[in-house]
Amino acid sequence: MERAWTWRLAALAILGASAPAVAAEPVYFHKAGVDRAAFAADFEECNELAGGVRVERMNVYSPNMAAMAAASFFAPFFEGSMRRGMTNNVLRVCMADKGYRRVEVSDAEEKSLRKLKAEARVERLFTLATAPEPEGKVLPR
Repeated sequence: MERAWTWRLAALAILGASAPAVAAEPVYFHKAGVDRAAFAADFEECNELAGGVRVERMNVYSPNMAAMAAASFFAPFFEGSMRRGMTNNVLRVCMADKGYRRVEVSDAEEKSLRKLKAEARVERLFTLATAPEPEGKVLPR
């Protein structure tokens, strides 16, 4: 049961976009010939590591009350964006250290993946991750 949750999380993390300000393309991690158990263990370890990312609450100060109110309103949005960006960076670096490459998902592949049900999507992502050659543009580490 634990593994099924990990794979669903992997499917969401791989297809999910990064921080809105960055607007990163959806990617998956590729390593030729890796078996399913090793891939799941590597991704689970890196995902657990990335889950530990914390962002300090932004302290807002201004002698102008209107500016302080506006900054206090927008601070949580910036914190969420920073947390997502840091989480994606930790996941990317951890997977790169384990020998995986980031591969950009094409628009057609992304649409077909989003149409699949959870289990079929996991199977397709595992097939992409372990293929002899990656399908898509290989991104720098």
